[in-house]
Parts: sequence; C-alpha cells; structure tokens
Amino acid sequence: MPRWLRIVRGMIGTGLTFAVGVGVVGLLLGLVALLMGQASLGDLRMVGKVSVVAFIVGVGFSGVLALAARGRTFDKLSLRYVTALGAAGGFLYFLFIAGANGVRVWSVWNAIGNLTILTLLGAGSAAGMLILARKARGTLPPRDAPRSLGEGGIETPLARLETARKPHR
Repeated sequence: MPRWLRIVRGMIGTGLTFAVGVGVVGLLLGLVALLMGQASLGDLRMVGKVSVVAFIVGVGFSGVLALAARGRTFDKLSLRYVTALGAAGGFLYFLFIAGANGVRVWSVWNAIGNLTILTLLGAGSAAGMLILARKARGTLPPRDAPRSLGEGGIETPLARLETARKPHR
C-alpha cells in the first residue's frame, strides 16, 4: 500500500478514535447530568453532533501530526508533545466556534466552560490516541519481519528430501 494511502487510512482511524472517545465521555457526562436532573434527553442529542465534530477535528489533528512527526514512530513521539498538539487543536476549534457565532451567544462563563472543555477533550483525545496506537503497535508484527519457521512454500518435496539425506548402499 502506498505511504499516502496509509496516512489517509490513519487519519480516518484517528478521526473515528476521537469521535468514539468524545462520544463516550459526552454520553457518560450527559447521563450523570440526566440522573441529577440537570439535562434532558434533548441535550443528549448534542453528543452525536459533538462526535461528528470530533471526527473532523481528529482527521485534522492526524494530518498535522503526520506533518509534524514525519519519519518518527509512535515510540519516539513524546506524549507531552502529542497532548499539546491535541490541546492546540481544541483551542483552535474553540476560536473557530467563537468567531462563527459564539461571541454573540455565549456569556463569559459559557465561553470559559467551552474553552476548558474543548481544550481538555482535544488533549485527552490526542493522548488516548497515542497510547492506543502504541499498544496496537506492540501487538502487530513489523512489516518487514523475517518469516518464522514453518511459513512459506516447500522448495523440495519431503519424500525427495529424505531420500537425498540417506546414503546409497
């Protein structure tokens, strides 16, 4: 598979990881708020919308990470560096929302809450993605690993191999 296609596949996988992670956290927080009487079922619909946005942010984050970490493996990437990139992505998304319509609609406390939530979700998603990728990397064999015993075709049939080993009398 060409390198660029592997990068695109990784970007989509990272977007899905972000979406699922944000969806699970949002759903858990929403259910707690629902049980406490602070939210309604309509508020839980927002989790789906935020998950779609998290997918887009995850794809963008992965593209930036692919450019910034070019040639380095997951083991050589610093968790701090990747977390900072994720927090920066969450902050940039906050600025995008604030510029689009948030400034007119949000109170100061809502703006501070959104900034905190988006930055923490970006940082947490990025850190979780790197940890998950490192664990998956350890379970997969390297691409260019030599074949282990028993793999591959048989060059000489076994019947011929045994007769070749026996000395003729």
